[in-house]
Amino acid sequence: MTSTTDGRRIVALLRISAPGRDTTPSVRSWCSCGRDLVAFGQRKAAALVADHTRHRTECPLLTEGKEAA
Repeated sequence: MTSTTDGRRIVALLRISAPGRDTTPSVRSWCSCGRDLVAFGQRKAAALVADHTRHRTECPLLTEGKEAA
C-alpha cells in the first residue's frame, strides 16, 4: 500500500462498489494483517461492511497504541 513521506501508511481499507441501479454491489475488506475478503450482493456486502468495522476494533495492527490514549 501507499506510504506518505511523514511515515503514515494505509493499514486497512474498505472498498465499496455500487455502480448503479440493477447492478450487484461488491465490497473488499483489506488489512495489512493479512485479511483480504470480498463479498458480492446486497446482503453479503452489508455483512462484510459490519465485519470490517468489527475487525477495526480487534486487529492488533489497528488497536496498537490506542490503549494508552
